[in-house]
Parts: sequence; C-alpha cells; structure tokens
Amino acid sequence: MATDATKYTRLVFWLKLTLGFSAGLLFLVIFVFSYSKKVDPSFKVVTKDVRIGLKYQARDTHITGNTSDGGTFDFHAKALNPSHQNDKTIILSKPLGKISFSSEQRFNFSSDFASLNLDEKNIFFNGNLSLKNSWGTLIRTEELIADFERKLLIGPKTISAKTAFGSLASGKMEYRYNSDVGEEIFFTNGVKVEIFVD
Repeated sequence: MATDATKYTRLVFWLKLTLGFSAGLLFLVIFVFSYSKKVDPSFKVVTKDVRIGLKYQARDTHITGNTSDGGTFDFHAKALNPSHQNDKTIILSKPLGKISFSSEQRFNFSSDFASLNLDEKNIFFNGNLSLKNSWGTLIRTEELIADFERKLLIGPKTISAKTAFGSLASGKMEYRYNSDVGEEIFFTNGVKVEIFVD
C-alpha cells in the first residue's frame, strides 16, 4: 500500500508532466497561428500633431540661429518635420521670419515650405516666396536658396522685384554680400526693367 508521501510525489510528477506538455502545446499553437496569418507590420497614428511615417513633428515652432561670421536667422513655422532623405535636414511648413548675412542687411521672408540643411549651412525656400530687404526691395519667386557660408541668395527660377525706382523681372537672380564691397545683386536670363518716372 502506498503511503501519503508516495501519492503526493506521483501527483506532483503527473502535474509537472501535464503542465509542461500543456505549455509546449500552447507554444506550438501560438507559433503555428502566428505564421499562418498575414501580419501588417506598419501602424498608423491619427492625431493633429503627427503624420504617418514621421519620426516627429513640431507645430508652431520658433527657430533661431547664428553663424560664426555674423549671419542670423529667426523665424516661425507652422510645422517642423524631419526629412526622409537626410537626418540633418528639417522641412518647415509656412515659414515666416528674418535672415541676415550682416548687421546692415536684413531680409524678411515668407514661403510655403523651406528646407533647413545643417550640414550645408543653407535654407532652400519653395513656393510663393516673398522676400523684402531692409531697403524696401520686394522680391517674389518660387524657389530661393540662402547660403550662409558664401553669403549668397540664389533664385534659380523666374524672379520679380519691386524697388523704389521701378520693377524688374528676370529668369534668375544672385544676391551676394561682401563686407568689403557691400551687396551686389545680379539679374540674368531675360531681364526686363520698368523705371518709375515722376
């Protein structure tokens, strides 16, 4: 006749055996079902502040910066997004603010989009750009590059400019600033000039 200790040992043995077998069977069932269904690895986040595929997005941002040779930028943007091509580039929606290459010359600007590249030290403006310098010259174009390293504004597309003495239209513009010479503006590719006469 079996003692109570022997019965207890057999019960523990059978419980361990069935528990281990059940765990193995459960693992097998989960494993089989997980590979039998197609799983979509993407996920969606629906909010006002984050769009699908972005690492982050900042809304109503204020961005300021200085360069080693005295250039500054100070502007607000509706949204700030990381670039998908380059982690050193930031995409800005509806930027509005100021750029200066020196303490004498400042530009107020607004556009639909801008890309701020930290490696190349430039800002690429795109869409409905309006740029006004400290002398009141208003420049409108679709694209403009502000290169802080070379103190250069490049307008590769059609430019229209209104000044105190008249208006200009051209296919391209380059604005350079040099502390020795001052500013130089070059309009090229089919320049049309209209002079206001009083």
